Amino acid sequence: MSDNHPRLVKNSKNRRCERCTGIHDYITRLSDDTFCDAPLAFSHAKALKIANLLANGPQDVVRIPDDTVVIMDDSARRLPHGAKAAPLAQFTSVERLA
Repeated sequence: MSDNHPRLVKNSKNRRCERCTGIHDYITRLSDDTFCDAPLAFSHAKALKIANLLANGPQDVVRIPDDTVVIMDDSARRLPHGAKAAPLAQFTSVERLA
């Protein structure tokens, strides 16, 4: 059975972020509406390609840790998507004390 879990790519070459000039643990995407330190999750196949281009190869492809907030690349999304991406909103839940 194949593992379809999205993957992260470690920033093993210590590339600097173009937004904050810091060095993040994982490869991130430069965007105006997100935090620059949120890792970008890829499909396994695309993560291997990115690791060969921007990192030290397949050993830098890792599963997403359970406590990590990520941004999903189009390759990692399982829902159908067309030419126009659907707007995403962040939802919060409020716990009521009785």
